[in-house]
Amino acid sequence: MKKIKRGKYLFGSLLVFAFVTTLLLNLKQENEIGDINNYTPIALLEDAIVYNYINDDDALVIGYYDIASKKQSDVICENGFYISSGLPAVIDNSVILPVTLNTNEHKLMKINADSNTSEMIFNEFNSYPIDSVATMNTGIYMLSSKKDNSTATSYIRKYNENTNEMDICIEKEFTDNTGEQIKAFACNNEKIYVMVNQIETENDTYIEIYDDKNYDLIGKLYFDSELKNFVSNNGIVQFYCFDNYVYIRNFSDYGAIGKIESNQVKTLLDLPNLRIAYNGKNTQDNYYGFFLRSGKDFYLLDVYTDTLYQTNLELSQDESIRNAISDGNDICISIMNERDTETFTTKNTIIVDFDKLKKSISVLTS
Repeated sequence: MKKIKRGKYLFGSLLVFAFVTTLLLNLKQENEIGDINNYTPIALLEDAIVYNYINDDDALVIGYYDIASKKQSDVICENGFYISSGLPAVIDNSVILPVTLNTNEHKLMKINADSNTSEMIFNEFNSYPIDSVATMNTGIYMLSSKKDNSTATSYIRKYNENTNEMDICIEKEFTDNTGEQIKAFACNNEKIYVMVNQIETENDTYIEIYDDKNYDLIGKLYFDSELKNFVSNNGIVQFYCFDNYVYIRNFSDYGAIGKIESNQVKTLLDLPNLRIAYNGKNTQDNYYGFFLRSGKDFYLLDVYTDTLYQTNLELSQDESIRNAISDGNDICISIMNERDTETFTTKNTIIVDFDKLKKSISVLTS
């Protein structure tokens, strides 16, 4: 087994170097989409891709691309757009996405791919710009923060379809010097994983685990020294739990994969620009994909054998991976044109089957 030169890995798991020969060349010919190269895919559904882009009027546009018919249609156009987490949640064939406008209005939008329609299921006015969402079964959970004078509250709420309101599940109060702040959360295996920052104690960040019925605290996870430094010194933009693993990305675009062992999260791999092929369906999958944004490296994690494969996708010198999303079975990969240094447009958009990718990997032995 060869050691990886960048980042670290956990000795209890197996990190394997691998390569793919002509896989990407074949996929470009067989599964190239092409018609949405100017947009960003944000959710991969059974027979469609949901995408977004900013139009010439600086409005956020969210659309739907039918893979079979190769037809696309814009569904939502939000004027006065300010920010979105860009990480939607998926339930059945619907996509849920939080959007914040420059008026401080926060909207929770729902796009139904079956009917090609949209609706706003919740809105409020709030001075904190970023919300994040996750799903568990058919439940929609959202993390938000608000400030009242000197005290701020971060809270996880669940959407109530009967009242069209967000019911509070977990909340923490904090000031500049005291209290606890929820930095991020994730849903996994009927539990809610909450990343908590203890304000009084410098660099004291840990994960609290709650059940999804009464929201009782049932356990805590602590980071090893490397991940503790990673999560304490920067804001968290993405937190994802799957099987016995976590993925974390901070605002410096540094990504890390950790493995849960007993009550500790141990570093498996941490690299600049390490992204997850995000699956908004939040299902328990056999494989999970990771990639280096603006690079060519791709990682495939087999959760059943605890094996992390590394491969270099066969891209040309002027190509790199812009983004990748997943539905648990396939990966939609956007390939960037590195020659376009002004707009960094997508050159190709392809769909890769996880099983085909796994079968095409040849393990290198030392």
